Amino acid sequence: MNLTSRTRMGLSSRFHVAVDGIQLGGWSSCKGLAVEFENEIVHVGGSYDESWVLPTRLKYSNVTLTRAITADGTKAVQAWLRQMQQEWLNSEDDGDRGGTATITLMDTAGDLSKPAFQWTLRNVYPKSWKGPDMDATSGNVALEQLELIHQGFL
Repeated sequence: MNLTSRTRMGLSSRFHVAVDGIQLGGWSSCKGLAVEFENEIVHVGGSYDESWVLPTRLKYSNVTLTRAITADGTKAVQAWLRQMQQEWLNSEDDGDRGGTATITLMDTAGDLSKPAFQWTLRNVYPKSWKGPDMDATSGNVALEQLELIHQGFL
């Protein structure tokens, strides 16, 4: 790969997350953005020197987001979680109810309109949300964690 002054490299510390157009803001950590190509090895009868590799399925990892609690960011996450809860409670069919999430990786300029790369996660659901551990004797930053389950980004 040739790196020039025009090469736009993504910075792992600069990314944004949105679900169904709702900006969930910046996060300090995004883990689990991965896909595993599962396959099956088949040993063909009569062929002792080779095996066939047959693709079976793609397996996507859950995405876990972590950040410090902020008034606007946490409010947006809670609003999205309430919206998902209402959709689940009021739904009468078994169809897709998941949304679409985008994880936008920014370059050094940090311009959201020109991302270094963007992943679009299909059929996204919240798997869990965890609030801060609070302790009056510590000076730690209050963190929130959101885990998303999805059906893929390829």
